[in-house]
Amino acid sequence: MKKILISILLLLAFVMAVACENVEYPEDSSVIMPESSEDIYEKLESQLPPPIEESEGEVKKQSFVIATDKKEVFINEEGASGSVNRAVEKRNNFLFDTYGAQISVKEVKSADLTKSLKEAFESGLHYCDMISVSAKETVKLMNAGLLSDMNKLPDFDATSEYFDEDRSVGLATNSSLYMLADPTVQYFEEEYAMFYNRDLVVKTAGQNPESLALQGKWTWDTFNEVCRASAPDVYNHSTSDLQNDVFGYGAYYNVGTLPLVMWTASGHHLIENTYKSTVALSMSVEEVQAAAKPLRDIYNTRGRLPLEGEDVANAFKNGRLAFMVHKFSYFYTLRNENPDKYGFLPIPMQNEAQTGYRCLLSSDARVISMPVTMDFQNDERRRFVSVVLAATCAAGGETVKTAFVNEHIGTYLYNNEETVLFEMICDSATFDFSTVYGSVIGEIRRPTTDAIVDYVEFGSAISSSISRSLTAFNKYSAEKFK
Repeated sequence: MKKILISILLLLAFVMAVACENVEYPEDSSVIMPESSEDIYEKLESQLPPPIEESEGEVKKQSFVIATDKKEVFINEEGASGSVNRAVEKRNNFLFDTYGAQISVKEVKSADLTKSLKEAFESGLHYCDMISVSAKETVKLMNAGLLSDMNKLPDFDATSEYFDEDRSVGLATNSSLYMLADPTVQYFEEEYAMFYNRDLVVKTAGQNPESLALQGKWTWDTFNEVCRASAPDVYNHSTSDLQNDVFGYGAYYNVGTLPLVMWTASGHHLIENTYKSTVALSMSVEEVQAAAKPLRDIYNTRGRLPLEGEDVANAFKNGRLAFMVHKFSYFYTLRNENPDKYGFLPIPMQNEAQTGYRCLLSSDARVISMPVTMDFQNDERRRFVSVVLAATCAAGGETVKTAFVNEHIGTYLYNNEETVLFEMICDSATFDFSTVYGSVIGEIRRPTTDAIVDYVEFGSAISSSISRSLTAFNKYSAEKFK
């Protein structure tokens, strides 16, 4: 359904773009509205497991406790985003009406959560039914033995249609699944995107990168060409003035992160197929070398501003960068400061043969997990948690995303092309196994993300970077990911 919807949106976007390019909302905002939440809820009846019933067919009422550091994701919180808040409330009503789940939230900081889970585990007490904190913090909890394997829940199957399978199964560790990635927890703003200066790119280079992206022609080669046309002087000079020259591109997180954003966007994973299969490298050294070389060439062009942080942000705002790579949340700052000057794009693809865009999700993005204290619960309670967890993702994922997109249509997005691009970026959100687990575990990071970063940034030999760490990686994977 999602692919069909995107195709329809693309067609409508191009038709409307010809006749009314840059027409502002709300005049044509109704043209490409996403699928309604009503349609989504109607589908759930035939997909989800049945509720637990008491005598005479009554649904049993039970509390469902969620521990999180952002409670507005799970309950109607005053001051939270309007349409998203309403979608959350509707989801919770569905969970109560269908499964008798009375949603309550424990808002807790990550450090306090670790302490509380340890105390509950040692005392044999029930602490919560579900956890939602960042992927990085979730790995720490897993490493400390404080999470339960969701694969052990009754009626649980991460490949079911009500889970975001592509993202979730990629975070499995062999036979275990300690975290689910689902739009339910609204991770879109932690996704990396590409922002561009309309004056430099459209007026100077004469290119419309939005149209290229919508046609699936937004590749690293095309990006490189547009950068050169946008900032010809810096590409032709033998030396650069970092304080005054106009550069083709830069990244807020230039060191370490940018190579990984480029790598993931090109469709590569050093570790994949981890769901109920061995955690192992999925690419040979030769394949990694061939895939990373074009990225190193682009990273090392004269047109990249070799700074990061606020230095890059200020250069971009001052009109000295055609493109900047940053988390999507930065879009709000740009649009509020100068609404007409900046546009946004997905990260470029490797080539036009690649099937879809892939925008790396920061390990700070939230995921869903389950406390080890769930192992102490009886079978009926575990089944209840299993079905509510499934229903939360099924009802929350698409409806919250729909509300998220709709709210942007009325607030931030200018035209049909931007609306389609925004939804494409939301749908291209990608967690990478190496990035998520490597953010905490050195044995995973060194032969994977470190090898890519060292090669792209410094030209270090990929073969030696991988081989000297492979023994520790294999040993750790075999012992930890059983």
